[in-house]
Amino acid sequence: MAVSLHPVTDLASLLDLDQVKPAAFLGTGPRLGWQRIYGGQVVAQALRAAGETVASGLRPHSLHAYFVRAGDEDLPVLYELERVRDGRSFTTRQVVAYQAGGAILNLIASFQADEEGPDVQDVAPPPGIPSPDALPPEPTDLLFDHRLVRRTGHPEPAAVSWIRIPDALGDDPLVHACALAYASDEDPLGVALQPHPLGGQWDRLMAASLDHAVWFHRPVRADGWLLFDLRGHGVANGRGLAVARVFDAGGVHVASVAQEGLGRALRRP
Repeated sequence: MAVSLHPVTDLASLLDLDQVKPAAFLGTGPRLGWQRIYGGQVVAQALRAAGETVASGLRPHSLHAYFVRAGDEDLPVLYELERVRDGRSFTTRQVVAYQAGGAILNLIASFQADEEGPDVQDVAPPPGIPSPDALPPEPTDLLFDHRLVRRTGHPEPAAVSWIRIPDALGDDPLVHACALAYASDEDPLGVALQPHPLGGQWDRLMAASLDHAVWFHRPVRADGWLLFDLRGHGVANGRGLAVARVFDAGGVHVASVAQEGLGRALRRP
């Protein structure tokens, strides 16, 4: 089957995958000059591929992904999926992302039908957060707007940021979940490795994301501002952990994110 890959200029085109087989999709991304693919791109596209094979009425409720190796931004990515289970309430898909060198990501995603029941929120955004309009934009090559509220280092590594997709995304809940997943990879690695003695010294530290998880608690619109309240949890055995609570502009807790990153001192000749 011949496939003509389209240019990626915004998040909608990044999530517009080409179906090459009933259980396989091809995706591409912008060439940013990084050589590596931004991890959030592969997570978002893998979730989109999984969601394309799920019955309507089911929304993503969680994903868990392992970054196997760095992707090449000059090559397309093939997403092959397995239909692990189709249930009345929950459906599970596994997706492996491949490039010429082999697998670059392994993701499992779970989807849930909406259920009647209590809705209790026991967490809140940190106090005194300025509106995103009062903050200068952070420079980024990625497909979102980013406004940093604050960043702190050891002994309390943290980052609080507003992020939104600047383009209208329509009303498909899957698209908004994928967009949140895309944005969720922006800050965790730096916060996770901040407690390392070389934290923040990227010219002396070999750093890589290892695994990434997102839980979608409530409906979300990623084309509105989302507040990522991110905390680091120390480093051990070369690995650091960061966990974020994600709130919408009204203070609703819409998602949680966790990422573990690898940090090693560079070995110089």
